[in-house]
Amino acid sequence: MMVGLGPFVRQGIEDRLGPDVPAGVEIALLFYLGKLSSGRGAPRYPAFLQSSGFEAPDAEVELNVGAEVEELIWGEAERQHITVDRLAAHSVFIYLAELDRLEEEAAARRPAAAN
Repeated sequence: MMVGLGPFVRQGIEDRLGPDVPAGVEIALLFYLGKLSSGRGAPRYPAFLQSSGFEAPDAEVELNVGAEVEELIWGEAERQHITVDRLAAHSVFIYLAELDRLEEEAAARRPAAAN
């Protein structure tokens, strides 16, 4: 399954998850689909972005998610009336935001450094 990525999405993955961009996208999509299937819900693609321009892909990556997951991805994109590329980007942003949230929570639980 090929997915087009814009520079902002790609840079976010590389900065936070490392140079294996396809693996980063796969992790983000699986996280997003997991939230959907768990009943916890996942944020939908923002309505205000539906008609706006989308960052043009400057790279295509091949994802190896398997036929069943690919079908879920296509189905979710269709359900939200967006492209698979937009769903992939949205999933990456949701996943990176979750990582930031978890890091902030962990930092808040750490005892203050002794002076």
